[in-house]
Amino acid sequence: MDIGDIASDLSLVSSFALILGTLFVIVQLRQNNSLIAAATEQAKAAATQAGLTTEQVKQSNAHATMDMIMRLYEFANSAEAQAAWLTVLNSRLETFQDFQELSKNDQVSFFQIGALFESLGVLVERGFVDLTIVEDMFLTELAWNRCKVFVHGARKLHGEEENYVAFERLYNKLTTK
Repeated sequence: MDIGDIASDLSLVSSFALILGTLFVIVQLRQNNSLIAAATEQAKAAATQAGLTTEQVKQSNAHATMDMIMRLYEFANSAEAQAAWLTVLNSRLETFQDFQELSKNDQVSFFQIGALFESLGVLVERGFVDLTIVEDMFLTELAWNRCKVFVHGARKLHGEEENYVAFERLYNKLTTK
C-alpha cells in the first residue's frame, strides 16, 4: 500500500465523516425545532391556564364579596338591627345631651347602627365592596343624618377623632358623586 492509496482512503473516510457530521447536525436541528415547538405549545397552554385561573380567582372574589355583603344585609334585616334602626330613626337627636338622656338600650342602638355603617365604609375604602352596592342596599345618607350628632358628640367626649370616620367618609362619597 502506498501513500496515494492511504491518502485516497483518508479522503474517502474524511468525506464520509463530513457527511455523517452533516446528517448529525440536521437531525439535531430537527430535534431542536421539535423541542422549541413543544416548549412553545407548553408556554401557550400555561398562559391559557393562567388566564383561566385568573378568571376563576375573579369569580371567587366576586362571590366572596357578594357573600359578605349579603351577610351584612342579613344582619341589617335582623329583628335586633331593625329595632336599633327604628330607635335611631325615631330619636331625632338635636344635641349630644339628647343622646346621653336616652336609655342605655337606645344608646346601644346608635352604637350598633354606627358600627354597621362604619364596617360598610371600611369595606368600600379597602375595595372589598363597590360603593354602588352599598348605595343600592343601605340608606347611608339617612343613617348619617340621624347619627351625626351622636358621632360628633362621641368624638368630643372620648377625644377620638377617628370614631366612625369611615362611616362619615362613606356618607361623603355617596353625597358628592
